[in-house]
Amino acid sequence: MVALEGTHALQWNKLCHIYTRFCQQVADSLACGMLAALGAVLIAAVSARNLFRLYPSMLPPPPTTCSG
Repeated sequence: MVALEGTHALQWNKLCHIYTRFCQQVADSLACGMLAALGAVLIAAVSARNLFRLYPSMLPPPPTTCSG
């Protein structure tokens, strides 16, 4: 945001006007990082689902009622 807007209180200029390639590379790297993080979350969720499907619940079975 500082690169896009600058900071008037500190008298910093907008960096994107000076370094146009820098802003594009930062935006691309942030997008790639977010995609990688979402992919890691998706892979972890699928892995956890498959792991928990292998093992039955450790809770005791519900009591059965005998009629008769």
